[in-house]
Amino acid sequence: MFTGAMYMAVLSVAIVATKVTLSLGEDRKLPNDYGQVDRVNSSLQNEIDEINKVPVLPKLEGSWRIANASAVMYGIDFKPLDEMAKGEQMNSYSGPLRNWTAQLSGDPRAVMGVAKKIQSEVPTFLYDYTISGGIMKLNITVVGT
Repeated sequence: MFTGAMYMAVLSVAIVATKVTLSLGEDRKLPNDYGQVDRVNSSLQNEIDEINKVPVLPKLEGSWRIANASAVMYGIDFKPLDEMAKGEQMNSYSGPLRNWTAQLSGDPRAVMGVAKKIQSEVPTFLYDYTISGGIMKLNITVVGT
């Protein structure tokens, strides 16, 4: 079926292919930063691990109830702002997260204390404020999922 010449041709092709493959592999040059690949990968993995440690945002509804309860508990008025009132603000949240905006009003020290307490409990941004006649009005935005 196979002759000696056929075996010799197959063997020759195999030897030549092996030699060409090995010589091309020796001539190949690695990129200059090849030695740094493991270090870069390790650094990126560390960043991913740090991001994964960040707590997930709580539900917006629960955060809103906590913010409202904190304000009421300290005698601060907590008034939700509708879209029209939000449009009148100079500064407001415009990010990708779900959010609701409210206005805290009352004694300036109490309003600032409640705002600090709310920020320590739920993700909240503080925006515009006014003080008139001893009453402070502070706009806040509570964010969540």
